[in-house]
Amino acid sequence: MHNNESNTVGGASSGANAGAGGAGAEAAAGVAGTMKMATASSTAGSADAAFAEAMSALRASLGREPDHVILSYTDAYDPDALARATAALPVSVGVHGSSSCLSVMTAAGIHGAGGPGLALFGVADAQGAYGTAAEPIGESPRAPREAAARAARRAMEDAGREGKPPALFWLTAPPGVEEQVLLGIEDAVGPDVPVFGGSSAANSLDGVLSQVERGKAHRGAVLLSALYPSGEVAHAFSSGYTPTEHRGWVTRSEGRRVPEIDGLPAAEVYNRWADGLFSAQLGGGSIGAESSLRPLGRPSGWAGKVPQYLLIHPNTVDKDNALTFGVHINEGDELVLMTGSREGLLDRIQSVAGAALEAARPSFQPQGALVIFCAGCMLAVRDDIERVVKGMAAALGPTPFLGAFTFGEQGCFVRGKNQHANLSIAVVLFGQ
Repeated sequence: MHNNESNTVGGASSGANAGAGGAGAEAAAGVAGTMKMATASSTAGSADAAFAEAMSALRASLGREPDHVILSYTDAYDPDALARATAALPVSVGVHGSSSCLSVMTAAGIHGAGGPGLALFGVADAQGAYGTAAEPIGESPRAPREAAARAARRAMEDAGREGKPPALFWLTAPPGVEEQVLLGIEDAVGPDVPVFGGSSAANSLDGVLSQVERGKAHRGAVLLSALYPSGEVAHAFSSGYTPTEHRGWVTRSEGRRVPEIDGLPAAEVYNRWADGLFSAQLGGGSIGAESSLRPLGRPSGWAGKVPQYLLIHPNTVDKDNALTFGVHINEGDELVLMTGSREGLLDRIQSVAGAALEAARPSFQPQGALVIFCAGCMLAVRDDIERVVKGMAAALGPTPFLGAFTFGEQGCFVRGKNQHANLSIAVVLFGQ
């Protein structure tokens, strides 16, 4: 057994050069050295107006045009209209955009709240390098993997660093193909480049998911940014739940659908482990909300003497009492019932950000942060989500950050092992 913090693992890597950075809050950033980061947001009703408003504030904060922009937005905006707005930027500015569930967040708070809302994270870093590439996913079984490999190579080329692995890849992909995408990136650069990001989301599971690069919107593409910042990158990825004594082995699997655990209908086993929590859904029904505090975990190695678990979110019970998930499951996998609390979900962000800080060198000064927060976790604490913003401030002070609520989370617990999970949090820090 272990607490939330002990299942949070961080790492760090150097950027293009040893550099310094600037810190700041919403629409304001300080200067230190050559790397500067800031965020800006808007809840204007139209995509054009919102993007223009946020970009104006971002430029004012940075003092110049950014080199790279990461964009997160709610599905209230037409992604094609957003893409047209980004096309007006100078060709030197890279854009990496993805839809988020219900809202987005920055140090200034939560933006959108079920309606229009977007936020920008801008980087001005003359000594660094940044490249972005999107590759639509085809229909063949290997299409996601092949698209990811192409996107990784093109992103490095776009940064002017062809063949040179970046400090970190920032990833956006549609739900359902994440494991294949991670394999494709590994095909291109090997296993040792950290990959962090989140699956595109919407206000509901059947909503419109999208990805936006400069001048073009996609509904099913691998979008990758290759990041070579002039400073240091530190990161942490957390599953944040505690294992229980209940565990079993998958005896039948159909990818993301599992009919049997220990030779019995999977939902019946899961319901027994959870003390009847899903009895009303046996025979068919959605359990996404009910399972957010009692998910399953798959053992995923060790961090020192602490076991790590890849979180798996059960979504539905089928008529035959099979379970469906947001992660690929193999026959023979061990599954463990995990447990969490509402308070744990709210407080967890501070420990994850703290773990990222601890993974960096002692002199590290954070200048900006990217945050991925599972949409399922957000929905479980939606009425108090501002506490997540306060947790980031408690850990990082006035450091500007952009956070998205995603339908899947990608990161690495240990070097050389990028993974896709559910119900997880990732924090990537950039600093001097």
